[in-house]
Amino acid sequence: MQNTSVSQQQDRLWTVDYVLNLLVGHFLFASYTALFTIVPLFVIHQGGETWHIGIVIGSFGVSGLLIRPFGGRWVYTLGAKKIAFVGLAIFGVATILHIFAFNVWLIIPARMLQGVGLAIGPVATSTIVANLAPDRRRGEAMAHMGLAIGVASLYSPVLAFWLFSEFGFSVTFIYAGAASILGAVFALGISAARTDIPAVSGGSTAKIPLISRGALFPTFVFLSYTVSTAPVNSFLPLLAEDRELGNPGLYFSVYAFTQIFVMMFSGTMADRMGNARVIVPGLLIVGVGMFLLWGAQNQLIFLTAAVLAGTGFGFIQPAMQALTIARVPVRERSSAVATLQAAWDLGGSGGAFIIGPIAGVMGVAVTFGMAGGATVFGALGFIAGDRRSPPKSNAGGQSGEEFAGHPESNEKGD
Repeated sequence: MQNTSVSQQQDRLWTVDYVLNLLVGHFLFASYTALFTIVPLFVIHQGGETWHIGIVIGSFGVSGLLIRPFGGRWVYTLGAKKIAFVGLAIFGVATILHIFAFNVWLIIPARMLQGVGLAIGPVATSTIVANLAPDRRRGEAMAHMGLAIGVASLYSPVLAFWLFSEFGFSVTFIYAGAASILGAVFALGISAARTDIPAVSGGSTAKIPLISRGALFPTFVFLSYTVSTAPVNSFLPLLAEDRELGNPGLYFSVYAFTQIFVMMFSGTMADRMGNARVIVPGLLIVGVGMFLLWGAQNQLIFLTAAVLAGTGFGFIQPAMQALTIARVPVRERSSAVATLQAAWDLGGSGGAFIIGPIAGVMGVAVTFGMAGGATVFGALGFIAGDRRSPPKSNAGGQSGEEFAGHPESNEKGD
């Protein structure tokens, strides 16, 4: 009877800290996704051209790429709660600062400051999920975080576009900034004692890697997905306007609704069936969605692409994060999360730099076809690389898989 009680306690997922962390993630991404339908239009409004959009969107990831690896170390040394609060506060203030960008080039400093906030905030929230989740329910736990983010995507881009249409850019940026600051307030309620991993006995913080070796393979695969977000975040409003496809926010709402539905079971699927059987179909489905956007001439095809992209990401996100955490020791979780999330900077923001000039010469639609090809390549790469065993960690020779096999190791981390 006592063993049953202990087992149930170890498998417990829903705690006050876990729920607060979901709220933190939700409001951060309510702020972030609000900008999807606004920033490209804001660039044009401030005198920019099509190729400027890629530069402005891409600048977001420059600071993120530089800061995010340190975010993993800061989460370990300073605590996930503190880093979550600081990240969301920075993102909220930087979003409001867009109001004072009186020309296209002044948008870039505000975007780069946003990049700092988004580089460290999600590292902290994802690490908290990894630390709180029982080993046997990690995919499920990651899926619920994805659901919290998906709900934000469901309403925030549409709401932001409506606020812009009715009241202009300033009110929209204030709304987006306030959402992130609200998330920072929720972060203050999280218990640091329950969500931080104490330093390994006899360990040195200098040994916490800026780039997690065990996370490199998942990161390279995930990069093929994040590349597909570059044209969506940069040029979807222009594509919708050019082809008369309607409010571009509808794409994000349909995408989010589908993502939410799929994540209700995809995390559990990954836990039971294995991550590979979820990740590969997810990448291929996203690819089909991007190819549809390439040729979309009516709203039905436009929104069908959103369904496919949302379905694919709903499969990819929880399984990819669970796979990454399983490949590293407990003390390296924040570093692994930071390494994985660097794919957003390289693929999403870095991809925007690359496709900006391409869109200026060949048109924005072509960039969606390129994104579809990237996800297919990623799926093939995962199939080839997943046959190899996870690398051994340099922390006493234990791999993440070996840590995952011992619930007590996770109990110490909680």
